[in-house]
Amino acid sequence: MKTLHNGIDRLEFLLVIEAVLQHRTITRAAQALDVSQSALSHTLARLRTRLGDPLFVRVGGEMRPTPLVTRLAEPIGRSLRIIRDEVLSPPSFDPATTTRVFNVCVGEVGAFIIVPRVLRLLRERAPHAHIVALDVSRREIVPALEEGRLDVAIGYYPELKTSLYQQQLFTRTFVGIVRDDHPRIGQRLTLRQLRSVALVRSPGTLAINRWLDNRLGGADREAVVMEMPYVMALAPILAESDWMGIVTEELVPAFRKLAPLRAVELPAGLPRIPVRQHWHRRYKDDAANRFIRQAIYDALNEA
Repeated sequence: MKTLHNGIDRLEFLLVIEAVLQHRTITRAAQALDVSQSALSHTLARLRTRLGDPLFVRVGGEMRPTPLVTRLAEPIGRSLRIIRDEVLSPPSFDPATTTRVFNVCVGEVGAFIIVPRVLRLLRERAPHAHIVALDVSRREIVPALEEGRLDVAIGYYPELKTSLYQQQLFTRTFVGIVRDDHPRIGQRLTLRQLRSVALVRSPGTLAINRWLDNRLGGADREAVVMEMPYVMALAPILAESDWMGIVTEELVPAFRKLAPLRAVELPAGLPRIPVRQHWHRRYKDDAANRFIRQAIYDALNEA
């Protein structure tokens, strides 16, 4: 008899032995495997040649196993159960019991506005899950999503590769923000008036900064009196000066709680920025990834 190592080296052979053992006829075994009777007979003949054993013999109307197959039945069944349960079956995901940590890329504004809303919803749907909010550099977002270091990236990233899926969550609008008793700025500004306003800029309004650069040219650069890396730090600065900041509209209530500030309507034509969540195609059908994407969308689109 040839060695088993050289004989049973394909999953197909294990499945054939299991099926004939269970169904006791070539016809029923072929039906269970969804193959033709001749194809199964051919595979069984090849396996008999490889192992130097008849494997099954006909007794009455049934195919009975030889001692070799009887001895192999339990380890073959165990091997196939492992393959089906641990290789072929997707891992189970139960939101009610999961302790999964979801890594979500958001900027400062997203951490302030988006994350609390998602956390409120997670407490209902996945009370034991956790979110880690990460501010990942733009050049690192794609590899981090591909490698699974990030589950989702939320923001405005028009330059990201097509290897990512995306879903729009909402559209972001922007307003000016000044101290309540500003002596020169009223309720709205024209583009011409904006040219003369002393601006404090933040990377959190990158898309608007680019728009201003394009529309105002050199005048914009001269009007920028400060670059502030933290959006929320604008509040005390603006409250103590005649400068103006530009912030996303949903931040205005938070700014008003921090300092006596008010919103200013900006010139017509200012872009509205689509905020999207992005994920890698490797995780498109992953149950946990699908769950957090749906949770984020629902949290930001509640009626």
